[in-house]
Amino acid sequence: MENKEKTIERKSKREKNRGNIGINIAIVITVAIIIFAIVVLIMAISEKVKNKEEITQSAKTEQSKEDKKEENQKEEGKEEKKEEVKKAEEKTINLEPNEYMHVEIDASGDKVPVPNGYVGSSISGENEENEIDTGYVIYEGEEAVTEANVEEARKTRNQYVWVPVADASKIYGTDRNGKKWGKLYSFSTTSGEEITGTSPYNWSESNGVMTIKSTSEGREPDVLTNYDIDSRLKTLGLGAKTMHEYKMQLEREFTKAIKSIEKYGGYYIGRYETGGLKGTAKIVKGNTDINYQTWYTMYKKCKGLAGANTNVETGLIWGCEQDRVLMWLIESGNKTKEQVCKDSIDWGNYKNNAIEYVTSSGSVTTTTAGSSTRIPSGASEQTKANNIYDLAGNVWDWGMEASSTNYRRYRGGNYYGSSTGYPASGRGDGTPTNYSTYNYGCRATLYIR
Repeated sequence: MENKEKTIERKSKREKNRGNIGINIAIVITVAIIIFAIVVLIMAISEKVKNKEEITQSAKTEQSKEDKKEENQKEEGKEEKKEEVKKAEEKTINLEPNEYMHVEIDASGDKVPVPNGYVGSSISGENEENEIDTGYVIYEGEEAVTEANVEEARKTRNQYVWVPVADASKIYGTDRNGKKWGKLYSFSTTSGEEITGTSPYNWSESNGVMTIKSTSEGREPDVLTNYDIDSRLKTLGLGAKTMHEYKMQLEREFTKAIKSIEKYGGYYIGRYETGGLKGTAKIVKGNTDINYQTWYTMYKKCKGLAGANTNVETGLIWGCEQDRVLMWLIESGNKTKEQVCKDSIDWGNYKNNAIEYVTSSGSVTTTTAGSSTRIPSGASEQTKANNIYDLAGNVWDWGMEASSTNYRRYRGGNYYGSSTGYPASGRGDGTPTNYSTYNYGCRATLYIR
């Protein structure tokens, strides 16, 4: 009996052990399944992350390609626009001689209208003066300008530079009453027209009709009602003797300028700041008599530059022409927007600049930054842009632009100011009777009749 009980006990233990082993195997299998599931889940997540990174990288690569493509298209667009401007200019100046002018050929084979009584320069090479894109220079008189006589000619003969105008509608418009107005522009490095950074200043245009926004801002042609008064005009010898007559005179002068620009495809700008202001006005190199006169005197002096030559008319530069020449410098690649309207230090005589120049006695010296030194007209090659000197700095250049009822505008900065405060595109206001001081001069223009 006892043996039988022991046998049953042993059998019970074996069955219990078998149950435990089964449980353990089940646990192991369950754990293995869980681990496998976790591994699969991790791998799936990893693959998803990898795919996302690849997609992101691919998207970045595609965006980079698009950005580069867009940048290239912009550059191509700029070049195309420059080429369009050049072609339009070439087409515009395809001229034939008439009683007022003859046609000369520049270094690139393009035609240039040259007024009778003047000759185009034949100087080529490093200091070329016979290429439209870099500044075609004409000299008063009929003697040819060559390497043998050019230095003397620069000091003794009036000189002008041809400024091409492909589309005259960019520099003037007509209001609803039929009056022509100059189109003035502001310059910027961050906005405005893509190449030149220009935007309309104080005007708008719709359906071919131009509107001046405010008579308190820049405009031309117009009189200053507080200064161009009858009693003053009668004593100045400007032609008109009343304000009404003077207003009509200015409008006629502007219309004549526009007609010449449209007919010949451009105008001539004084190569240097106008000199000889105390005597006979002249536009020559090395002149020191370029300041200390009122606006009225400078207006009169510039009109007299034509002398006895009836093939041309001369005058004080209009604001729209001043803006146009700056645009041309940018379009031709001679200057950048930044150099024109942000900081003109590398091509102007300013207080914060040091430049090498030739003194009136012929010696070569250098200005000292911070010292404010006025230099003779065209005395430094550093101030030359497309063969025009001192558009930036030296003395302010008075122009025809009117502002409010009291002021005329001067442009380009001066040697007493900084290159950032008064860059080439800079404007300033002054009364036409009082600003006859050390740092105010003027710039002339010439038109073929």
